[in-house]
This record gives sequence, C-alpha cells and structure tokens, in this order.
Amino acid sequence: MNSAVYYRWPAVTLHWLAALLIIGGFALGLSMVDLPFSPQRIKYYSWHKWIGISVWLLAVLRLLWRLVSPPPPLLPMPAWQRRAATATHHLLYA
Repeated sequence: MNSAVYYRWPAVTLHWLAALLIIGGFALGLSMVDLPFSPQRIKYYSWHKWIGISVWLLAVLRLLWRLVSPPPPLLPMPAWQRRAATATHHLLYA
C-alpha cells in the first residue's frame, strides 16, 4: 500500500503555473530594462503587466483551492523546522 503524502493535481498545477510565470516575468523584466523607448518596449511592459496580473489571479485561485482542499499533513520534522515552514507559508500568503 502506498502511504505517500502528496498534494492533489490542482494544487500542483497552480503551483507550477505560478512558478513558470514568475520566472518568465522576472526574465522579461530584466531583459526590457535596457531597451530604448520603442513600440517593442511598450509591448514587453504590457506582457510583464499581464504576467503579474496572471500570477495574482493564480494566487487567488490557490487560496480558494486551499480553503476547499486542505494540504496534506506535514511529515515528521523537528519543531524549529515546522515553525519555519509555517512562518514561510504565512509570509507567502500574506
């Protein structure tokens, strides 16, 4: 019997979509900083803005999913690690 603790597919999908968008938005932001003012730069700014809005919407969906489907229990770990994990989640969702 498999007793592995795992997140369900919607949580995993939302996580990785947000991660890819954040990485892509960061890379796009870095690449457009040195561009001269042009229609291309305006287009990149628009893409960057919509990536940010998409990340925000995914975060809202993640929060809603977390209300409907609580995460699996934490694996056994020292108390300080559990507190650090809890604090990190609170910071990420704040």
